[in-house]
Amino acid sequence: MIKKTISGILAIIIISISVVSFATSSQDLKDKQNEIQNKIKETEGRIDEIQDEKDSTQSELDRLNQEIDEKEEEIEIITRELNQLNKEVSELEAKLKEQEEKYDNQYEALCSRMVAQYKMGTVSYLDVLLSSKSLSDFISRYYIIGKVAEYDSKLLEQIETQKREIEVSKNEVQKKQSEVSAKQSKLKLEEITLTNKKGTKNKYLSQLSEEERELQKLNDQLNEDSKKIENELQEIARREAEKANQSGIKYTGGKLAVPCNYTRISSPFGYRGSAATGGVGSSNHKGIDFAAPQGTPIVSGEAGVVIKVSNTCTHNYAKTAKTRCRCGGGYGNYVMVAHGSDLVTLYAHCTSINVSTGQKVARGQQIGTVGCTGYSTGNHLHFSVLLNGTYVNPAPYLGM
Repeated sequence: MIKKTISGILAIIIISISVVSFATSSQDLKDKQNEIQNKIKETEGRIDEIQDEKDSTQSELDRLNQEIDEKEEEIEIITRELNQLNKEVSELEAKLKEQEEKYDNQYEALCSRMVAQYKMGTVSYLDVLLSSKSLSDFISRYYIIGKVAEYDSKLLEQIETQKREIEVSKNEVQKKQSEVSAKQSKLKLEEITLTNKKGTKNKYLSQLSEEERELQKLNDQLNEDSKKIENELQEIARREAEKANQSGIKYTGGKLAVPCNYTRISSPFGYRGSAATGGVGSSNHKGIDFAAPQGTPIVSGEAGVVIKVSNTCTHNYAKTAKTRCRCGGGYGNYVMVAHGSDLVTLYAHCTSINVSTGQKVARGQQIGTVGCTGYSTGNHLHFSVLLNGTYVNPAPYLGM
């Protein structure tokens, strides 16, 4: 897609350069300029789309980064919990081993005493009496052996109970350990998925940036070609002004007629920031903008001959940076009038034009109506003055 777009525009550039070199009339140049301006609009439109896509992709990347951070935090919490459970299992296993050793030792002692008690049980009272120093000694021995055996038996039961309790605790912890481990694995898998998505988005963002750079290069070349055509048009204006001089038309000085009834001057001649135009239009303004309602009559500032008419723009509405129009080099529908003495006036953004090339006009004669064609944010007349093919400030010529 990127290569096709760039290749197509590059072909237009090559054709444009060729036509610029061989064009001989202002109409040829203007037609070619309109073609270039349309391509500029196309590339700028695509650049805007890319910027929107980049913004959207960056938002998705920010969201993915946040999700990855959250997953990493969850994994960290789960890992700490799992480590604690592993520690608990180890401690329970150690306790269980200890209890098992206690049980074995106690059981062995009980068996020994039981054997002794059993053996004592087979001995007659007479044997016990004969082996004892006294009757009390016999009774004491028999009683002690019985009590010790009874104690051992109870202790074994207690140890067995503790073993069962430890086993239950161990099983519960191991069950939770398995659950937490499974959750940890799931979170890590989700993190890997998010990281892969992030990689894909970063790659796409890089491709968009590369396409934007290439389109910007092409756009710069198109603007350069447009500038060359504008220079040639200015040269044509100078030549036409000379022809007007030779035909007897002569500007003798004095104030030009104000070209329309206006409500205010919305933009003066010279530098202006893009904020003043909503990002639309040139920062090096080549005329004065007279804000006026659509359809307000536009009159010629002085007697002269019409040397140029561009009347093909249909985009008669307020523009934004994203809906800009490059028709007529941004002037939309416009008229150029030569007044002699190398003086030419230009009337742009017209809704309608009612004169034609070569027609002579009188001072104050209506030549069109105010509109919003071309690269314009609202209804107004753009009025320019060219002296010997160079744009100059119209204010002194209007007595402003």
